[in-house]
Amino acid sequence: MSSLPSSKQESQGSGQKKSYRKFVISFVLANLIGAFFLWLTARELPMDELKQGFERLDMSHVLTWSMVFVAIYLVCHGARIVRWYDLVKPLDESIEPMKVHKVCLVGFTAILLLPLRLGEFIRPYLLSRRSNLGMSSLLGTAVVERVIDGLVMTGLLFVTLATYQGTAATGFAYGVGAISAGVFVGALSFCLGAYWRRSQTVALVHTLFGLVSTGLAEKLAGMLEAFIEGFQALVKAHTIGRFLGLTLLYWGTNALSMWVFARWGFGLDVGLWDMVTVMALLVIGIMIPAGPAMAGNFEYFMTRALSLFVVMELFGVEATAFAASVHILQFLVIVLPGFVVMWFDPESRHLISLSGEATEEVEEIEVVD
Repeated sequence: MSSLPSSKQESQGSGQKKSYRKFVISFVLANLIGAFFLWLTARELPMDELKQGFERLDMSHVLTWSMVFVAIYLVCHGARIVRWYDLVKPLDESIEPMKVHKVCLVGFTAILLLPLRLGEFIRPYLLSRRSNLGMSSLLGTAVVERVIDGLVMTGLLFVTLATYQGTAATGFAYGVGAISAGVFVGALSFCLGAYWRRSQTVALVHTLFGLVSTGLAEKLAGMLEAFIEGFQALVKAHTIGRFLGLTLLYWGTNALSMWVFARWGFGLDVGLWDMVTVMALLVIGIMIPAGPAMAGNFEYFMTRALSLFVVMELFGVEATAFAASVHILQFLVIVLPGFVVMWFDPESRHLISLSGEATEEVEEIEVVD
């Protein structure tokens, strides 16, 4: 009788060690990816001029416009939180908004703090533990969110590039857009196919990806099932219009905050429509799993996007300072509220173990024929 608790503790301890070992490997790999992108960024900037340029910046002026940026970006972040609540609500009309909002704050914080976007599953996992909602349906809302955002950003990138009137080469931007389109259009096609022809699409996934790995095929089929549950809830609740409206507010204020900051905070001659191009390319870039806070790929894709509209040889200092400032301020706006929630909620502080548990939960999602 006494051996059972001991055996259970040994099993839990082994699971925790395995989870932390995976995290360490992910952390090292993520930072190598981030370091690679930072190297690419440094290689294309006038590094010998940056130090002197930073010293010339009027920091009081930058701080003033930083507060304006934060005020606008708070609206952006708030729209993102409310949007997920609107996706979750159709699954359970009685769920408390504040419960969803708190989980959302922790989830977005985890996405930034953990490497390789390991925090993506914490939102649905944590809310499933604190409500009557299943992990599969909540995961579906996150998949819907990601697919729609990816398609919106990819579409905006191509539309803005089609109206581009600058002289810089656009091959890199079109290449990134093409890869993104392949990923998200393919994902949407499979998801919509699963929505209309559920069993046939799941069987196709098993056939195609089963040639590579049976486990991979099972996971992808499970993700399709999750998308279906989330999308069905959205359609049945007739909230697609509100979801798209909040999506427009979210991305619109995101671009607006960066444009105001760049134009008046750093004196960069970039238009609002130009900043939509910058935002689209940046967002696609930071979707690449990398280090904590997307360090490396954030700077690389931001500066590459700005180089379409800014002569980096003349305004490289201002562009680099702008990119770094946006990164820091966005990080603070997202993470600080999450820290406040975690301070009063000890269970949500253990992001590494929560991430490991969430990943295991996702892997156990069963496919329903």
